[in-house]
Amino acid sequence: MDPSANDGGNLSYVKFNVPMSLVTTPEGLAQYESFLRFVCETLPVRGGYGGLSSILPYSFHRYMPQEWVLAGKFSGLEIDCYAFIEKDNYVMQSYEGESVDNASAYHPKLKPGAKVSSYGYIKGVNWYTLLGDVFVQRLGGEAALRSALAREDIGMERINQCVLVRAGPFPRLGAPEEGLPEPYVFVNSVLRVLRDPKHDALHSYIPDTERASPRDTLKWLARFDLPGAPPLPPTPTMVPVPRRASVPGGETCPEEGWWHTPAKAGSRRYFKVGELMPVIQGSAWGATFWQWDASQGS
Repeated sequence: MDPSANDGGNLSYVKFNVPMSLVTTPEGLAQYESFLRFVCETLPVRGGYGGLSSILPYSFHRYMPQEWVLAGKFSGLEIDCYAFIEKDNYVMQSYEGESVDNASAYHPKLKPGAKVSSYGYIKGVNWYTLLGDVFVQRLGGEAALRSALAREDIGMERINQCVLVRAGPFPRLGAPEEGLPEPYVFVNSVLRVLRDPKHDALHSYIPDTERASPRDTLKWLARFDLPGAPPLPPTPTMVPVPRRASVPGGETCPEEGWWHTPAKAGSRRYFKVGELMPVIQGSAWGATFWQWDASQGS
């Protein structure tokens, strides 16, 4: 996949676990975060999450009820036994025509003005929430995201085409006696609109036992929502056509295509989503603002 969200309809996933003892010391936390940064520096990350979770045995299907019980008691524990399927929730595809089966054109990305086949969503919020640029732009851009999350205990770091959001200095278990981890609740209040309003079950079917069923999955994913929070936005049927406002120099490109700035003659240039749009130093024009080129010719 690339920064323009053109992944061909296929995504891979990486999941790694470390002993909980590793995150109980400053040195262990630093080791975990160092490896997380390495992953983001090496791979084109669409999205992800990091925090505490239960590690199930190889035959994990038999232990899903136990995972469900623990996740219901400790809000910071991630339900994660089906992470290899969760990656499909991040896929983005669109088409033109009457239906997906009878499409006149198929686009392995979200083409503005086309019909939505798969819109792409994040799973939710944990200690770390990783946002690819396509999700950052849905929130109004990186500057708007940093403003909304501007709090001393909330960390934000850009690595390549991904923004890492850290809810507090260390992962929280969310035990009943401590209540919901407040930093998680705060970050969720901003990022919740990126969740799938019709998320599938996080567990497969098991007769006569409690599990993360479709209905209970939605309740669990909403565990950090504040009382009275509005419903999640419905999935668009059409890919929104972006408002092509000018972009200040120093910010990332919101839409792939040709841009130019009056701050420099002959500045017309092709940018990809997430690519840094430079500041023109010493321009007589003044501040640098990049504008969408309506012709879009090569």
